[in-house]
Amino acid sequence: MPENLKVHEYKDRQEYVDIQVARSRKKFDYCKVYLRDILRYRELIAWDYYRDGRSRSLRTTWRPGRILCLGVRSGAENDLFRLGFFSPLMRLGPLAQLAVRLDSTNNAHDKIRLARRFGLGAGGRNDGRVLGVEINPDAARTDIHVGSFDELPADWTGRFDLLFTNSFDHSMDPARTVAEWKRVAAPGAYAIVAFSLGQEQSDHDPVAGLSFQALSDLWGAPVVFATDLYNRNGYREICFRLE
Repeated sequence: MPENLKVHEYKDRQEYVDIQVARSRKKFDYCKVYLRDILRYRELIAWDYYRDGRSRSLRTTWRPGRILCLGVRSGAENDLFRLGFFSPLMRLGPLAQLAVRLDSTNNAHDKIRLARRFGLGAGGRNDGRVLGVEINPDAARTDIHVGSFDELPADWTGRFDLLFTNSFDHSMDPARTVAEWKRVAAPGAYAIVAFSLGQEQSDHDPVAGLSFQALSDLWGAPVVFATDLYNRNGYREICFRLE
C-alpha cells in the first residue's frame, strides 16, 4: 500500500459496517455528482477510445455496456449516469446545456427528478445498464446492490465497462477494494475515482492521504486523465484504463 496512505483501524468488520451504514443514513439525501462532470467524462473517454485506436472516428462515440457506481446512497448518481451516457437528448447541445444548468443542487431528490425529466430514451432502472452499490439497507432500488463495495457478487466478474466512485475514502482496505473493483471490470474498462485532497482520517472516512500518486500506485494502470480543476463539487479526479 502507498506509504502516505493512512487507514483507520476498526476492532472488527462489523464495527466498520455499522459506522458506514450510520454515516450513509445521515447523508442519504445528498448527492455530490453533477451531470456536467458526467458529460465531460463521456467526452474524455471517447477521446481516449479514439486515441487508443479502438475507434476510427471521434464520431463513433464510446458507450459502455454496463456502468457500476460505488457508494451511491439513494441512487441519484445511477440516474445521472444513465442520463449522461444513454439519453439521446444529452447529445443535443441546447438540451444538454439546459439540463446542466438545472442541475445546481446536491439534493438527491432534485437530481432524480432532473434525470426523469430529461431521460427520454435512456432506459430504466431495470435494464441492468447502470448498477449501484450501497452499504445502507435503506437503499431499496432494483438498480442498487445492498452490500459493501469491497465484497461484490461473484458473478459480476468482468461485467462492467465503466466504474465510478467518489466514496473511495470510505474503504476499510484500499488495496482489497481496488482488487475487487478490478475483478468486476471488463477488459479495457475505465475507472474514475473522485476524491478530496487533504482529508483527515476518521472512523467514518477511514482513508486519509489520497492523492493522484497514491491512487496511481494502488491501481497500477494507465492514467487517461487527472485533474484538480474542473469538478463541480471541487473533487480531484483520476481515470484509469484497465487493460
